[in-house]
Amino acid sequence: MPTLTDYALAIRTEGSPPAPEGVRTVDLVLEEGDVISSTVGAMRSSGLTAADFRSPAIFLAPAGRHGLVTYAGLCGFAGRRIDAYADGVILRFSRLHHDGGPFPDSGEPDEALVWAQVGEPFADGVRCVALGPSQPGLVSPEAATVIRYAERLRMVPPDSSRDSLAMFVLVAALRRRSDDRFPFLSTGEEPVPVAEDDPEQGIDLEKVRQEAVRYRLEQGEDTESGSHHDERIREADAVDIRTLLRRLGSSSDGPDRDEWRCPRPRRHWNGDEDSSMHVYSDNRARCPGCDAEKLGPIRLALDVLGITPDEAASFILDSDRVVDMCAVREDA
Repeated sequence: MPTLTDYALAIRTEGSPPAPEGVRTVDLVLEEGDVISSTVGAMRSSGLTAADFRSPAIFLAPAGRHGLVTYAGLCGFAGRRIDAYADGVILRFSRLHHDGGPFPDSGEPDEALVWAQVGEPFADGVRCVALGPSQPGLVSPEAATVIRYAERLRMVPPDSSRDSLAMFVLVAALRRRSDDRFPFLSTGEEPVPVAEDDPEQGIDLEKVRQEAVRYRLEQGEDTESGSHHDERIREADAVDIRTLLRRLGSSSDGPDRDEWRCPRPRRHWNGDEDSSMHVYSDNRARCPGCDAEKLGPIRLALDVLGITPDEAASFILDSDRVVDMCAVREDA
């Protein structure tokens, strides 16, 4: 059973519960004004760096749905989902499967769905669906189609901090392409959308994520910079990515082939039997269906196993354990 003391970093915002003694704490103080700029500005002022997320980090969520904007920004800044503590419970979002593939949909709509809404109260003039215990498997095929294929999606979360965060992570995973796609945070009372980029539809959490990613890139915190942690990251990133792929259950058609089976078969309708992952001469690899860009060994391990960069370095350097991710699809 995880506890808050298992984390190296706790991140708070206004209304968050206190962190336990002995855990480093960072407070994000949002200024008045544009909520997106305020969220990124709070991260700038706090001194957070991308390196802080190489060890386990957790967001201490305030009551209600008020922490969703901050959580969206932290996920963008960290480059992955992070765990959250809400309503007295640790939510281990970092360990979840990255996509919503296990939830089948009813097929891609015949016509483009420009705007839709998930959550209640339902709004007139907008295609609306619900999640919850009354739905088969939590997400009905109809709801999965609307959430997955809508170009713009409003999300009306429940009042509970725990339930609103869980809904947000599920919706973002269902909308995932090469990365999670975040919805608009909505009250359900906004006017009927009149354009694709209608500014009156709530808070654009995807824009929050993108701005946080931009700030991380501005910092220049990546696997090329100093310190002992960075040295291990660089060492792990230099390991032949083919060795890592084999340990993740992947295979190629021959010893000198560059096409490998993607170790994320759940994201492929056929389990990636076509071997769509290409290994490049710079020791990086990319699956067009899963990755927006080429990944080195560290980032591949992060995405496939849902672990932190430090854990990825330990897995690559200190272990010879095989985690056959391709067998997961075959046994499903």
